[in-house]
Amino acid sequence: MGACSSKSAHPAEDSTPASHAPAASAPQQHFAMAQSHSARSDHFVERRGSDLFLAGERFRFASLNAPELLDGDVNGPFEVRDTLQALAAEGAFGTAVTRTYTLRIKSKNIGRGHINGWSAEWNDWMWDDGRLEEMDLVLAEAAKAGVKLIIPIVNQDTGEDSNWVGSTADLTRYRYGLRSNDEARQIDWWTDHTMVESFKLIMDFLLNRVNSINGRRYGDDPTILAWETGNEMNHLGMRPAPASWTLIVAKHLKSRAPRTLVMDGSFARNDSPELCYPKEVLESPDVDIVSYHYYGDGDARRVKKDCEMARRYNKVFVAGEFGFFSKPSLYESFMKDVDSAGGAGSLVWSLRPHSAQGGHKTHGEGDGIWSYHIPGWKDPQHPEFDSREYAIVSAIRAASFKINGQRVPSRFPVPGAPSKPWLVQSRSGGPAIAHAGAAWAHKYVVVVSVRAVSVDGIVGGESEPLQL
Repeated sequence: MGACSSKSAHPAEDSTPASHAPAASAPQQHFAMAQSHSARSDHFVERRGSDLFLAGERFRFASLNAPELLDGDVNGPFEVRDTLQALAAEGAFGTAVTRTYTLRIKSKNIGRGHINGWSAEWNDWMWDDGRLEEMDLVLAEAAKAGVKLIIPIVNQDTGEDSNWVGSTADLTRYRYGLRSNDEARQIDWWTDHTMVESFKLIMDFLLNRVNSINGRRYGDDPTILAWETGNEMNHLGMRPAPASWTLIVAKHLKSRAPRTLVMDGSFARNDSPELCYPKEVLESPDVDIVSYHYYGDGDARRVKKDCEMARRYNKVFVAGEFGFFSKPSLYESFMKDVDSAGGAGSLVWSLRPHSAQGGHKTHGEGDGIWSYHIPGWKDPQHPEFDSREYAIVSAIRAASFKINGQRVPSRFPVPGAPSKPWLVQSRSGGPAIAHAGAAWAHKYVVVVSVRAVSVDGIVGGESEPLQL
């Protein structure tokens, strides 16, 4: 999917100044993490044939994409921690996994990316240190929580109108010093020697980066379940990325990070599974996982065929994105189909966290489709919440335990304390209370102290709890 900026939905609808927002770590610093996740955070996820294993146990997952984890313009430290804590809390999900979005490339819609251009003087890409430090935080916090990450490297070229994170066309434009992406598209990203070698430089830089927080080299970090060759990489829409390109990228990734899995990021918009996965890729020892994205009821029906195709070639299958189904029951049946056909995991599109400014982040996909929040609400009052989200999130949570042969916990995780409240202006112009929420909290009690002065000057007061 394409990713664009999110908004915050909270009672007052007006953002409080950043200086009034809570400290990033305050709301969640005592949050109870699941020992089963954090205890295995230093183990790599391994492939054995068409199955995944972690610390010697079969590893399967049902979870949600978190497409803004690497977007420092939208998510700060609070949102990063809130996202990961929602996924890794004790009793939250059977296994803690999410998929990020790609690196951001400076472009028409991106003023500042992880990559901001090409330096002819250095003969290398121009990387943004601040953006990389934001990525360090994501990896370091995921490691502490025990959340495994799938990270696609670059986004496909979808044209200027939907180029929300920067794309292969932007990279080509920078590398050749061209004036427009239209000019860049005259160069074949898949086969051009200069672009193939320049993409290797991106992989080298990423995998050799040492995390400024925990000292781990990215290529040696077991937090990363898989490097995905890209997001929805396709050739002329109907075909997957050419096998020659995928194999070059997969081999290079394996040479720099031999213990991390490689996921083919191809996405051919083709109804025939046989035409979506090149045989050379399915037979390659350097590709561990193949994937597909499913949107709408019609797409959901083909997932068994895709799983069977992968297993036939001894590959792991993951439904990297799915959603926009008409009924919550279809989400449940889709995950059952992945499970019964031997797929390793499925990731719903998509999750948004609490906001440091109060309330939640929201994101609209059009046609009344909105992002989801944890634990989900049955009857949300805000128009930018999907009315079905409680049923959908509950189905994902239940599936995450069932596919691993675990009992679904009867209770939600125990949340930590939210931030201290602050006052903002409401739409009506009067004061309103705002606070940064806590992962897995679905209601809050606000204690209001009312102070009064009597006629004889003695101050009195009483406290009354208000449930929100």
